[in-house]
Amino acid sequence: MLVLMRYAYPVMLDLEGKPCVVIGDSPLAEAKARSLEEAGAKVTRLPQWTPGALRGFLLAVSCSAQNAEIFAEAEREGVLLNAIDDPEHCRFIYPSVHRQGDLVVTVGTTGKCPALAVRLRDVLAEELGPEYAEFLEIVGAMRDLIAARYADFEERRKVWYALVDCGALELLKNGQRPEAEELLRRTAALENG
Repeated sequence: MLVLMRYAYPVMLDLEGKPCVVIGDSPLAEAKARSLEEAGAKVTRLPQWTPGALRGFLLAVSCSAQNAEIFAEAEREGVLLNAIDDPEHCRFIYPSVHRQGDLVVTVGTTGKCPALAVRLRDVLAEELGPEYAEFLEIVGAMRDLIAARYADFEERRKVWYALVDCGALELLKNGQRPEAEELLRRTAALENG
């Protein structure tokens, strides 16, 4: 028997230029608006909700006491809604997040125990230091060269795993960036290209 779980489909959204709205005038509403702006969203702040306010938005965050009404409108308008601390009126929830440059690690508990997600995120943050950001910066610059050199998907996949496993992360952790860059180029067979 298939058991359906709410909030069990993780995604990372490209919100660049997308219309989003944050409803409420609390410090939490302001923090949510800023985080959406940092993700590139075009954010409208509404101190209070009025009927029809969600039309044209992709995503909405509610820090309001009117979540049931806002949720009903969001459903009619096809707007993804997060009602802060009110999972029954949400179509998405926020996971706990750790960032190291382009590395984004999220932990969620499908809304059952956000404090556990925070604790697990903190454990992962101890393990995932700044060397991961450096690693992604270096291999990100190699991505097009690797795609050009390895047209076959399976071959390219093997190269990517070899890059991850080659020891460059440990070199970066020890402050040996030039050595890590050389190892990564050699591993990808890009030293001449």
